[in-house]
Order: sequence, then structure tokens, then C-alpha cells
Amino acid sequence: MALIDARHKYPSYPRVYLTQKREEMNISAEELSRRLDVSKSYYYALENGSRGHNIGVLLLSKITVCLNADIKEMFDSEIRYINERDIFLKRKKIK
Repeated sequence: MALIDARHKYPSYPRVYLTQKREEMNISAEELSRRLDVSKSYYYALENGSRGHNIGVLLLSKITVCLNADIKEMFDSEIRYINERDIFLKRKKIK
């Protein structure tokens, strides 16, 4: 009997703020994943929202440094993302 993978239980909700900031800095997702020391597929999954529903403080801090971004702006963007994602999931009636 196959187990249900909890990572695929919820629909993805993309982190547009990450993609926009990365593109502003003219850095590819592959290059950023190397700088973060994570796999390219994991980083893509973070951006498209299928993984890392709550990015850890350390990883978000590393991303912020790599993108030469303002830490408050990045944390505010992540908090906004979490709130919007929660609304999205409630509308989809997923708990």
C-alpha cells in the first residue's frame, strides 16, 4: 500500500517575491541554489511553493544575503506569502 506524501497534500502557491528579487539581481535559480548549497530542484520547489511551506530563518537569511536584499523586506514578504497561502488554502477548503 502506497503512503500519501504530505508534501503533495496541498496545492502549490508560488513565492513570486523570490522569483522577482532573483531576476532583479540577474541571478539564475541554478546559480542561487549553488550559493545556498541546496539542490536546484529544491530551490525551484521553494520558489514555486511546492516545498518549504515555512522557510526556516537560516535559509531565508542566506537567500537574503545572496540576493543582497533588505532583511525586513524579505521577512515581510515571507509573512505576506504565508498569510496569502493560508487564504488560498482555505478557499480550496484544505486544512
